[in-house]
Amino acid sequence: MIHILPLNKSNELKNYVDSGLIKRLDESRNIFVALGEKRYFLTFHWLDEKKVTLYADTKDFVLVTDSEGAAEAAKNIDIPDDGILQFHEFLLELTANDVYKLESLENMIISLEDNLLMDRTPSKEGIRDIIKVRKDLLKVKRYYEQMEFLTDELSAIDPSFGFIDKKFDRLLEFVLHLQEYIEQVREAYQSQIDIEQNNIMKVFTVVTSIFLPLTLIAGWYGMNLQMPEFHWAWGYPFVIAVSLSVVVALIVIFKRKKWF
Repeated sequence: MIHILPLNKSNELKNYVDSGLIKRLDESRNIFVALGEKRYFLTFHWLDEKKVTLYADTKDFVLVTDSEGAAEAAKNIDIPDDGILQFHEFLLELTANDVYKLESLENMIISLEDNLLMDRTPSKEGIRDIIKVRKDLLKVKRYYEQMEFLTDELSAIDPSFGFIDKKFDRLLEFVLHLQEYIEQVREAYQSQIDIEQNNIMKVFTVVTSIFLPLTLIAGWYGMNLQMPEFHWAWGYPFVIAVSLSVVVALIVIFKRKKWF
């Protein structure tokens, strides 16, 4: 028989397990205990960070949680009169759409990569988007890690849960792949930012290099000295011509070197 209870009624578990184990439940984030042959006690936190506690034996399947997603998975169980099979079905229902959710997350990362790397002007919003996806992946990874540990113990005791254990292993591998992917996107985006900054610095360098000789000429003729060019009728046009020649020569040199 299936029993779905809210978290504030967890004391009703005393009908199935001793109070000491319930105390461990309150102190632990996740735990698996085999109470005997075909009698299992399990607690974990689902993706919504809400605690899920369940007890299963050959007669009863008891779920205690405030998680709507976990409760919905339990309501979809259509196996009667066998708590162990209901437990098995619950874990299958819990992971029924996980692959599609992870594929949607992968498609979101692909779209994010296209938007970020095709944008010629990197911004802080791009970094925020990457950080958000990384945090979401970290939360999902922690969930699958705890479930992998729990199902490892469960399948070691009851081989019929081996398929569930392998499924969580594959889901965790998928999440680790997505983490590597978003890290590659971050590195590529950071490279784009570095290139953009280098281009800006290159412009400043070119401008400085062009005006540095002009500054030297201006400083030279700004000294309070009696220079021969001061008494020459073409002295002022000559200085202008020299300055323009320096600018043109530097621009030609920079163009040939492809500095801009």
